Amino acid sequence: MILRHSYYSLFIPNQAVGANLVYFDLFNAVGSCFDVQVHSVEPVVSGAVAVTGLVAVDLFLTRTTAVGTGGTAATVEGSSLTAATICGIDNSQPIQPSITARLTPTGGATAGAVLSSISVYTEESNAGTYPGHLDLARAFDPTVAPIKVPQGTGLRVVQGAVASVGNIGFNVVFRLERK
Repeated sequence: MILRHSYYSLFIPNQAVGANLVYFDLFNAVGSCFDVQVHSVEPVVSGAVAVTGLVAVDLFLTRTTAVGTGGTAATVEGSSLTAATICGIDNSQPIQPSITARLTPTGGATAGAVLSSISVYTEESNAGTYPGHLDLARAFDPTVAPIKVPQGTGLRVVQGAVASVGNIGFNVVFRLERK
């Protein structure tokens, strides 16, 4: 059963790119009584930073088999433009405490299966930097069902091993399905 008005936004603020950087993780704890249905994971390249990038940034969406640790926990209904936050799309809906996220986790967020990848260009003066809506959750076909995140698992976005320059944030939209 899908909860009425159960859509949520996970806002991941801009952060400097870095080789092998885990940008964030989203985790569904055991006992949550929900499956998380991820509808979109959109990278947002910041044009507010002057860079001269020689190479693009490869981003990978992977499953996780453990919750992220370290880094900074996402707030609930936060108002800071520089902090990760989970918000209900309908601001009257409750936030489930067993659905968590972390900005740049330094541990945990153990890599699972690779689901998709995209390459984004971060140089602000290149028209290719702003291609519209790239979506790691819909990398193959926008009509595909959302990515299911069962209890005890999660998702993360990690950069590939090649370094570049620039800042990238993410907009994630998900809903909860009661088990």
